[in-house]
Amino acid sequence: MKGSKRKKGEKVVGKKSSIKLTAWWHNLKIGYKFGVALTFTILLFCLSAFIIFIQLFNISNEMKEVKKSGEQSILITEIASVFNQLGSEISIYIQDSNGKHVTAFQDLSKQYDELSKELKPSLTTIELQLYNKVGENKQKLTTLFDDKVFPAVVSANKLSSIESSQEAEQIIKDTVRQLDQLRANIKVKSDRSITAANSNVSGTIVVLLVSIVASTIIAILSLVMIGRNIGKQLKNLVIISNRVADGNLKVEEIEIKGQDEIGLLSKSLNVMNSSLRSMIREITTVSDQVASKSSELMISSSEVKAASQQIASTVQELSTGAEEQAHSSTQLAKMMEEYAGKIQTANQNGSQINESSEHVLEMTKKGHEFMNASTEQMNKINSIMEFSVEKVKGLDEQTKQISTLVKVIRDIADQTNLLALNAAIEAARAGEHGRGFAVVADEVRKLAEQVSHSVKDITDIVNSIQKESNSVARVLLDGYSQVDEGAKQIRVTGQTFEDIHDAVTVMVERIRSISENLDIIAGSTVEINLSIDNIAAVSEQSAAGIEQTSASVQQTNSSMETISDHSELLSDLASRLNTLISKFKL
Repeated sequence: MKGSKRKKGEKVVGKKSSIKLTAWWHNLKIGYKFGVALTFTILLFCLSAFIIFIQLFNISNEMKEVKKSGEQSILITEIASVFNQLGSEISIYIQDSNGKHVTAFQDLSKQYDELSKELKPSLTTIELQLYNKVGENKQKLTTLFDDKVFPAVVSANKLSSIESSQEAEQIIKDTVRQLDQLRANIKVKSDRSITAANSNVSGTIVVLLVSIVASTIIAILSLVMIGRNIGKQLKNLVIISNRVADGNLKVEEIEIKGQDEIGLLSKSLNVMNSSLRSMIREITTVSDQVASKSSELMISSSEVKAASQQIASTVQELSTGAEEQAHSSTQLAKMMEEYAGKIQTANQNGSQINESSEHVLEMTKKGHEFMNASTEQMNKINSIMEFSVEKVKGLDEQTKQISTLVKVIRDIADQTNLLALNAAIEAARAGEHGRGFAVVADEVRKLAEQVSHSVKDITDIVNSIQKESNSVARVLLDGYSQVDEGAKQIRVTGQTFEDIHDAVTVMVERIRSISENLDIIAGSTVEINLSIDNIAAVSEQSAAGIEQTSASVQQTNSSMETISDHSELLSDLASRLNTLISKFKL
């Protein structure tokens, strides 16, 4: 039971860690996402370069060992040649007793000492033990020459000279055999170094191929996944923006998965869409109210017209009698009070419409500001994509530098091949004694050719890297074009909001004009009421009252004509506003 609970706890902890990692990735900026992929790829390349450097360093050490073995073989060959010449000088000296051979023997001994002094520091302990036997033989040969050969030749003792010559020949044979054995040991060591160098070259090629393939695959997969994720989100944003631009405000809210540029842009679009829906609903309500009030105003103007006509009829009847005039004046006063109330109501409604239109104008301004913010976000994304393209181009420059290093290695291999050829020529000149060295020189030449072939393979691989980096740059350029297209779409949406803002501004100005006209009409009704009161008060002055009433009726008819015109204009504006709003789907 405890084990089961522990496993469940570990699964919960792992799930929480995965959720945190996913949230961190979604909140990471787009530029940083591409930076993470690029950094990981660069680290893989650096690790590969470090391993290759170690392999090349080992190859260099092995090549130094091969060179050292070649030099040792040359010195051993020269020492063997010196011993052979010493034997020749002894034989010739015994035959012709010429003192110049004694000098030649001494010169050869000095030459041996110089060659031995140069060879000993480069020998291992086992090789030095074997070479010490050669030194002992040299000492024996010198002692034999000084103690036996030279006295025998001086005393013309032929028998002793022949015995000494045979003994010297035996010493030289033993020495040459030991030198051959020493050279064979060095040849084995050189072969091991060549084998190790070949193994290191093969390992370097394998590491290089594996690292390049792995780095390329990881880089391409990471960039494709990041690009596909961003492209999918941007495509969804473009679709939503196009629907909003077409007037469809029923789109669902975009799911926000992080706080990166895409998440912020999605949040801004959601806020913009919500604000647009609220604003359009508000405009619809205000438009309906405007249409309703304009209808009421038209009815009121018709009623006022009818009242004006009735007033004219009453004024004509005033001439028939004072009672009828007083009765008509009272009726007219009542009708004017009703008319004034309707005008006051229309004026209040006009003020409300004015306030609502001001609110609509403010909402369109906010929508325009939101679209400007979205455009800035798209411009930032555009800059980030351009920065990623420049980074990939920098990677291409690094691969070009690798090509330069490979060229240097190729030149070194060609020089080694040339040196091996020269060494083979020198070995051929040395004849039989240089045969072993010729074999070593031929092995060095083969190794140089193998290095040249390996360098050619490395050059092909580096060229492949350059092609892949160019392909990645083209993919990023395509993504950059898609982002630029999205920015254009958002700018078109912003222009649509600006058009709405202009139309609402015109509507506000006209509503203000209507409100001002209603204020004028309200003032006129006050004057009409005063005139009617004067008519009732001075009913005795019928003629004067009839003239004043006629004038007032004419003024009223003119004002009502103006009200009727403004009512028709207000109705037309309301219809146009409803037409604009009908383009949006709520």
